[in-house]
Amino acid sequence: MRRLAVAYEQGSAGPAELSAAARALGVEPVLVVDSASAHVAQVLPALRRRFTLVDTAGAPTAEAAAEVVATGVHGVVTFSDLCLPIAAAVAERLGTPHWHSAAVTAVLQDKAAQREAFAARGLDVVRHAVITSESDVDGAIAATGLPAVLKPAGGTGGLRVTGVESLDAARETARRFLPDGPLVAEELLVGDPGVAGPEFGDYVSVEAAVHEGRVLPLGVVGKLPLARPFRERGFFVPSTVDQATTARVVEVAEAAVLALGIRTGIVHTELKLTAAGPRLIEVNGRAGGHVPDLFDRAFGYSVVEAAFRLALGEAPAPPEQAGAGVIYQYVFLPPTDATAVEGVDGLADLHALAGVDLVDVRVGPGHEVAWHGGAFSRLGKVYGRVPDHSALTELVVRIEDTAKFRFTRTCQ
Repeated sequence: MRRLAVAYEQGSAGPAELSAAARALGVEPVLVVDSASAHVAQVLPALRRRFTLVDTAGAPTAEAAAEVVATGVHGVVTFSDLCLPIAAAVAERLGTPHWHSAAVTAVLQDKAAQREAFAARGLDVVRHAVITSESDVDGAIAATGLPAVLKPAGGTGGLRVTGVESLDAARETARRFLPDGPLVAEELLVGDPGVAGPEFGDYVSVEAAVHEGRVLPLGVVGKLPLARPFRERGFFVPSTVDQATTARVVEVAEAAVLALGIRTGIVHTELKLTAAGPRLIEVNGRAGGHVPDLFDRAFGYSVVEAAFRLALGEAPAPPEQAGAGVIYQYVFLPPTDATAVEGVDGLADLHALAGVDLVDVRVGPGHEVAWHGGAFSRLGKVYGRVPDHSALTELVVRIEDTAKFRFTRTCQ
């Protein structure tokens, strides 16, 4: 039986999805974990019951990669941005072309480097500047103009992404978040609400599989409007953008993927829908965290299985036609001034709403929250299917009227 190394961390596809894909392909997954991670430590007993594990805690990346390769794996894959470096190191030691190289990984983890690669290919020029110290802020904002967006240079999941409308706000944001690493300042891309519709987000993502330098589009995911400042509230397929816009966002996403030198793997590309056309936000060298579930329920398609095939040198097929209706995930988020959950009411009533299939809320009183945690600060999700996009907008209102979280709050 072929063995496949799967580097696992927060944001990864879940154990059930990994197991199902492995069974379908007749492969044995070897999970590469770091038990020093708070998330991994929490789920480690469950992972041990289901998988062969390689624990890399405390080991330098090169030594950890050697230990993984010694288990006899034939390829490597990850679904977490946090694991891209170890996956690249394993691929290099294996000598496999079926995963991102160290050079490609470095660009995937550097938002400024991505912007430069896009500009070099003439794809998209977004004013940006790197901030490594507070003394860089004034020059960076002079380069980008205001309003601007500040984000971690190597961030993931919307972590610490902040909008600033003044130089003082930029200075304060840098003072707060620079201890966690360099930031990138970017000009604010202004979306056109008429492209996807005013009830929906002014951005989309393109999911694609890349095999030997050929990009195979898998689908376009629509979004609910962002929560302040830049936090994702929900996702759905099919999107609301028209056929011509769909073709254009897919074209731009494909060009962006190739501009970064990506040769293989599942990729997730986010694009802003502006009046001048789609603009690149960023490319991620893994599947979007919400995508496997959406594609499974919409198309009966396993994105995890497709990623496994790519990691083993096989080209996956695209999804077949979607079923009826709109498949969605709605995300519960804390307000920006919340510090902890005090309680929640109405969750049981959510199940009675037409179009709701599953309510997954696992936080309780005392659970600490922080808006700048991005996707990692989600309180839970609602999953389901509705007949059309109008029904989705109506259901979102009912969800928000039904489930009421209570928080400990602080002045901002």
